[in-house]
Amino acid sequence: MKPTTRDHVVAATHFVLGPSNFLVLRLPENWDLRLGRAPMDVDYTTYVDGVRWAQAGQASAMLVDSKARRGIELTVKTSRGSIPPPKLVEPRPGRCRIGGHDATYELGTAHLGLFGTKTYAVLHIAFRCEETQRLVDLRFMHRGSVEMLEDLLPPLEKARCH
Repeated sequence: MKPTTRDHVVAATHFVLGPSNFLVLRLPENWDLRLGRAPMDVDYTTYVDGVRWAQAGQASAMLVDSKARRGIELTVKTSRGSIPPPKLVEPRPGRCRIGGHDATYELGTAHLGLFGTKTYAVLHIAFRCEETQRLVDLRFMHRGSVEMLEDLLPPLEKARCH
């Protein structure tokens, strides 16, 4: 039996521009998308097929699996220019497809916190969407294993960015 998935919209609302989508994620059925701890911001938007997409901005969300009591922090950045990649310890690079676009990813760990004492597993994915004229940068972080983040790659292939 194939695992079931459902769509989750990562979006932000600007007081002048209104709601703007960053990405529509296809995640396994047991995951929910909740607001993250960082503020969301939209600087520029573009319309594609009647939907407003954040061309430059950032969003934060938490992916939560309540039954397994685990969470993954997600940061989405979009830009018309470049976005510097995170500095990972022992990164494992790879290639994948996200929403029909060729993407690069790195799996590794990062030392975060005030003194760099907290070790997080990180999945960093970056791709260019020509339809919306933007670079999309996804960062998934959690305190568990890198393999759990690697399991997100197959469902992310069905994500939509326009």
